[in-house]
Amino acid sequence: MQPSRRAFLLGRRPVQSPWAAFLQRLGLLCQGAVRDLGEGGEAGPRAVLVPTRDADVAHARVLCAEYRVALALEGAEGPFEAIHGPVLRVDPSAMSGLARLPGEVPRWRAQPGVPVAALAQAGLRQFAGLPGAMTLAEWLAAPARWLAGRCADSGVLAVEAMLADGVEETLGPFGEADVQPLRSVTVQRLVPGLFQLASGGDAFATRDGERWLGRYRLDALKPDAPATVNLAQLLLGHGGTLAWVQRVTLVDVAPAPQLLPASEPPGLATTRLDTRVKALFDPEGRFPSFRATE
Repeated sequence: MQPSRRAFLLGRRPVQSPWAAFLQRLGLLCQGAVRDLGEGGEAGPRAVLVPTRDADVAHARVLCAEYRVALALEGAEGPFEAIHGPVLRVDPSAMSGLARLPGEVPRWRAQPGVPVAALAQAGLRQFAGLPGAMTLAEWLAAPARWLAGRCADSGVLAVEAMLADGVEETLGPFGEADVQPLRSVTVQRLVPGLFQLASGGDAFATRDGERWLGRYRLDALKPDAPATVNLAQLLLGHGGTLAWVQRVTLVDVAPAPQLLPASEPPGLATTRLDTRVKALFDPEGRFPSFRATE
């Protein structure tokens, strides 16, 4: 007699694994699709969520925190530290809304699953020539190789993000150019620490002439004139390790020069700086972490 049938006849339910319970609750809460990749692998259980709304990812974040499951962006470029435990990968491809915003300056507001081809077709020249199937989330998470102090060349104006603790915040111009005041206590506490890092010796060592050696673009807080400080541009190159991106506001810019990867691995100061940025954004390690290059 099969265990499930025996349990039914004897009035006992079969014991459910934590992973099975996690997936069951995730499937009940989310409108998007959940695909179990199994829990028998050497690294641990794996699954993919294809959300159709922001609330799906918000529910997933809460459950991931409860069950100690890492929340990763599908298709993000590492290298990442190996995760020996459960991982939920989130594929944003079903969230592909794109709208032009009113105003004299053309701006677009895009969800994370918008393909790069659609952005280029809309007239955003910075996406011309890139792999058309790449999602906006993948592009934003990929290594950002614009010249140091020139993060504005990305055309990223604002990012609506869900942080590791579940707070939803809009990051954008900061200071005199700020038109979207920071609403959350989380970000009000986060920003001073980031500015302190951006003014420290490790940040000075991480800027090597025109090249920014770190993965996290902390130089967005020390931009070259005439650009101004923009907190959204901190998420350029983030690899899905700092936050979940809900929407990005973009402006058309001409394609700007980008540098090839550095021939040597980053030094101790750069590694230390990236580690401290990660700790400020994600102190509990809810998202994956980059692997330090040896």
